[in-house]
Amino acid sequence: MRVEVGLLGPVELRVDGRAVALSGAPERVVLARLALAGGRVVPVGELIEALWGEDPPGNAVGNLHSYVSKLRRHIAIRREPGGYRLSDEGTDIGRAERLVAAGQPAQALELWRGEALADVADRLAFAPEVARLAEWRRHLREEWFDQRLAAGEAARALPDIEAHATAEPMRERACLLHMRALHHTGRTADALGAGRAYRERVVDGHGVDPSPALDELQRRILAEDPLLRPGTPRRRADRFFGRVDELAALRSALAGGRMTTLTGPGGVGKTRLMTEALSGDELVVELAERSAPGDVAATVAGALGLRAAPRGGVAAVADRLGSGPALLVLDNCEHLLDAVRDLVGEILVRCPRVRILATSRQPLGVPGERVLRLGPLPPEDQVALFCDRASLLRAEFPHDARSRALAAEVCGLVDGLPLAVELAARREAVFGLAHLRDRLGAGLQVLDPIRGGDRGTAVSATVEWSYRLLDEEAQRLLDSLAVCRGGFDLSILAYLSADARVLAELVDASLVICDVDRDPPRYRLLETVRHVALTHGRADRDAHARWMLDFITDLLRRQRVRNPDTTPALRRERGNLQEALTWLEGRDEGARLAAWTAVAGSDAPDPGLTAQLLRFTPVRVETETDALCALAAGTGEWLDGRLGEANRLLTAAIDRLPEGHPLTGAALLLRISNSMFVGRADLVRADAQRLRENREAPAWTRSTGLCCAALMDAYGGDAAAGLRRLDAYGKELNADRLDGFVPFTRGELLAGADPEAALSCYDESLRRTARAGLEYTANIARVARAAVLIRLGRHDEAAEACRRTIVLVRAAGMTAQLWTTLRLTAELLADRGDREAAAVLVAAADDDPYAPVVMGPDVERLASLRTGVPAERPEDIVEYALARLERQGASKPAASGAAHRPEHDSHTDR
Repeated sequence: MRVEVGLLGPVELRVDGRAVALSGAPERVVLARLALAGGRVVPVGELIEALWGEDPPGNAVGNLHSYVSKLRRHIAIRREPGGYRLSDEGTDIGRAERLVAAGQPAQALELWRGEALADVADRLAFAPEVARLAEWRRHLREEWFDQRLAAGEAARALPDIEAHATAEPMRERACLLHMRALHHTGRTADALGAGRAYRERVVDGHGVDPSPALDELQRRILAEDPLLRPGTPRRRADRFFGRVDELAALRSALAGGRMTTLTGPGGVGKTRLMTEALSGDELVVELAERSAPGDVAATVAGALGLRAAPRGGVAAVADRLGSGPALLVLDNCEHLLDAVRDLVGEILVRCPRVRILATSRQPLGVPGERVLRLGPLPPEDQVALFCDRASLLRAEFPHDARSRALAAEVCGLVDGLPLAVELAARREAVFGLAHLRDRLGAGLQVLDPIRGGDRGTAVSATVEWSYRLLDEEAQRLLDSLAVCRGGFDLSILAYLSADARVLAELVDASLVICDVDRDPPRYRLLETVRHVALTHGRADRDAHARWMLDFITDLLRRQRVRNPDTTPALRRERGNLQEALTWLEGRDEGARLAAWTAVAGSDAPDPGLTAQLLRFTPVRVETETDALCALAAGTGEWLDGRLGEANRLLTAAIDRLPEGHPLTGAALLLRISNSMFVGRADLVRADAQRLRENREAPAWTRSTGLCCAALMDAYGGDAAAGLRRLDAYGKELNADRLDGFVPFTRGELLAGADPEAALSCYDESLRRTARAGLEYTANIARVARAAVLIRLGRHDEAAEACRRTIVLVRAAGMTAQLWTTLRLTAELLADRGDREAAAVLVAAADDDPYAPVVMGPDVERLASLRTGVPAERPEDIVEYALARLERQGASKPAASGAAHRPEHDSHTDR
């Protein structure tokens, strides 16, 4: 029994070619809504809204079930959790799409029986589909006109084209087709007149100019461009960007091998690169729209001009190719791999001089196959492609640095896939760069075209095509992995009860990208793939959260000694931690993950994670879960420089955590750091002693507390007492050779009496922190090192040290250290004669509640700089300081990779 739902006209149901009588409008509404869903579940609420809008009857669900029951007499409708689904029934829309894909728009147009969804079109729920289908119909009509013009039928097509242009006076493509038809029939003056009239209508009606395409067509008509004439090969309309190395590799592979497969995700540009590599003498066979395995050999046979294949298509193709030299190109093979593999294998055996190039989202798996994997465009080529395509659609598209920066962000959000970049460029003319960036960043689907674009013109449709080629197990794994942000390693598979073999299938299908050069290998879904997979609603967020909980637990276990893997591991899984924290918020597991993430990440803070920690602030602290939330939020407040609130939350956490809790030591150390910033030496010493007695705390944590107590001696003006404290605890302080805080502390205590020795201590701290990956400690050592350089009078070195330190601590979100460095910069500028700038910086620090208090000798030193502040201060005090340093000879910010060399850089609780 063959069932088809008709939507391109009044809604109808046909079984074996005969129309089935539907009893009323409600059945048509339900049938249309289910058919438009394309085999997906339609929620009950959506069906009720389609039937009754915002005013459903009291028994709406019962009525809906009655309508579905009546339809089930003729068509299979499945009840699913939350809704209903039409089981794999065809629609006339689907038939039209297949005709369009086969290059037959005229035949597709014949399927329309009037206005699409005509008898339900007045219902608001169908308005988007009615509009899209109407636009698609116009689009197909124009495609048909274009085919007729290209075939030399301008004279016969002109009346239809003219009628269409008259009916659509503001539609640019209709105007362009009309101009071409007039020009083809010798009415060039009328063609130019039609273009001028269209320009006037657009300007008068909308106050904007037409796109550059109108100007380009007018120019070519005036120049009598022969390429406008039917039968003349068309000039490529767009430029090819980048891919220099890939193009060279492909040409080399074709020259030296018999079987080459170009693989990569959908939309990455495989077909375009293949086209660039060819000379035009090859036999190119397009397989994208072939759906049956038997179609492969038949399609190749047809391309070779064969009319019959009595011994089978594969044999016929091999016989025809014979022993002569040839290059056979098979484009888009991924959905017919077995049939293509059989054909290629036969040709390679029987045709020794035939070379084959295939494009596919996964390798064919034939002997001797050379696989070239194509990835996203390099960043500079992404931007160049975007700007070029955007300029075609908007003549006034800006080409300044700001626009290129925004374009780079847009390209990053679509993974740098050429198809997605080009679609994004088309949308730039609609949204503008900034709004396009924001909409893509918010996950809004703005790239897909109107209904009816083939699978190569929409990013989500391209991904969905690849997804449907997978078996159920691979589909389920891809959907489960969609929750992963920033990638994943093989360890997640155990949480998903998945096999590495299935992951390998996803890599082969170019739906998962693998970086085998990482240790361990790292996998990721392109964002376009991830967004599409998330729409399937099968992401296993609980399993993902368990993975992150075990990850952070193991990380803390290994962090009992200073571990250089901690910071890279946190950076690697930052996106996954954020996803898990969001999912677990409000649950006991979420409090545990937040607290342990806060402790593990306090040495390498991330602004995004810090913001999430603040969301765990508890209303009251009564249970262990509340205490963990307070520890997480208190860490966030401390990292953001809100010291009073940080102290309140950390104290509440310490008071409520049970005896012997593994995070009590970390909470004490965080409160010690907080107390240092507010100048409470008594609290620092008390907590340091309490931390020293906590044997659950790692040795480096206990030694850091003791060092902080010694630092408070120095900041209070008694460095000798601090040195005596260090000497008293010597053995305890040397328990961890990667702990850079101990040499930093000794440097601070020596800075006043022996600054050269202090510099050596800071450099030792930087060497240790570089090995251990401890950004926070490294940055406070840099602050301290800059201070000693200033007081030694080594002003050129000091200016560069201050500039680099400002850049680094600001990027790390270390507010207190930033203000300390700005105060040091004020000292340096005053020493170099710029007392006005010094006064501005000191006054700004005085006015900011997040700046740490000034203690000891610094009080008098800074007091002398507070004179002569201008009435108006700069809005961005950091940029002001950097500009003043540049005047003093500090170089401009270097590339990020150069900002961490310990011999030039030095982290402070000053």
